[in-house]
Amino acid sequence: MRRGMLLGAIVVLAAVVGMPGVASAGGGCHGDVTENDATGREDATVEMVDACFTATVTTVDPGTPVTFVNMDEFVHNVGGNQWGHFDDLHEADTYRVSFDEAGTYAFACSYHPGMTGAIVVGDGKGAGNGAGISVEPFEAPGPETVTRVVTASGGVSPASVAVAAIIGGLLGAAITVGLTRSTSRKVPARLREPI
Repeated sequence: MRRGMLLGAIVVLAAVVGMPGVASAGGGCHGDVTENDATGREDATVEMVDACFTATVTTVDPGTPVTFVNMDEFVHNVGGNQWGHFDDLHEADTYRVSFDEAGTYAFACSYHPGMTGAIVVGDGKGAGNGAGISVEPFEAPGPETVTRVVTASGGVSPASVAVAAIIGGLLGAAITVGLTRSTSRKVPARLREPI
């Protein structure tokens, strides 16, 4: 019986401590490839939403500007072979690039594995190594004032205290029940006091 109680307590402890966290970012952009055929248009946009490039594959004519826009509240970047914006793109930041030569220009966010995409220029048949691109300078948004209040911390978060209290309570109850049952079984009936 004690083994069962102990095993139960260990299972509860493992379940509480080993709860999976929220998954974030990349991994093939959470589904199928999205496409944007922007041929014949004056420009194209690739949004960074939910840690995905949307569209994953954008097709444009040579020389068509492509604007990357970060729609997430966290940072991304856009890195390609001999082209890209490797600095942080914060929420609402943009990066604009155009490709003069036909080819396929792959890109990725270095912060989020699986967050990848490609710009297909023309028919996509060409070097695509970035040799024939033009990049417009990135203009960061104006400065903003951020005020943060820092307070002294007790060192242990309230969530940690709550989890420890739950685990302690469960282990205490399991041990108490186990000891009570094992103690009552060990005393012979003739030696127990009548109630």
